[in-house]
Amino acid sequence: MIGAGTRLTGRVTGEGSVRFDGTVRGDIQIAGAADIGASATVEGSVQAEAVDVSGSLIGDVSARGPIAVRSGALVRGELKGTEVSIEPGSRVSVRIDAEFELELELGAAPRRR
Repeated sequence: MIGAGTRLTGRVTGEGSVRFDGTVRGDIQIAGAADIGASATVEGSVQAEAVDVSGSLIGDVSARGPIAVRSGALVRGELKGTEVSIEPGSRVSVRIDAEFELELELGAAPRRR
């Protein structure tokens, strides 16, 4: 855990999951999940198994699993993951790169009048 009031400059790497509540200026590369809390500010790219953002994130995200942007979050950058969810009330300026399937219902063709 990177606690509130903590400021880090530089690269953060690790094998487990990490919760960020402080400020990080630098790239994050961890094997587990990255949880960016409501009081956190991250300026740098994030690579993790899954990423959950409630605070501020300026940088690109690459996740091997899901990415969640929570209400109240501020995110700017590219989001690449298996799925991306963005809750109402968040502020985002992103490019999304995700693989997904669309299920289309094929019905009768529309009638012309």
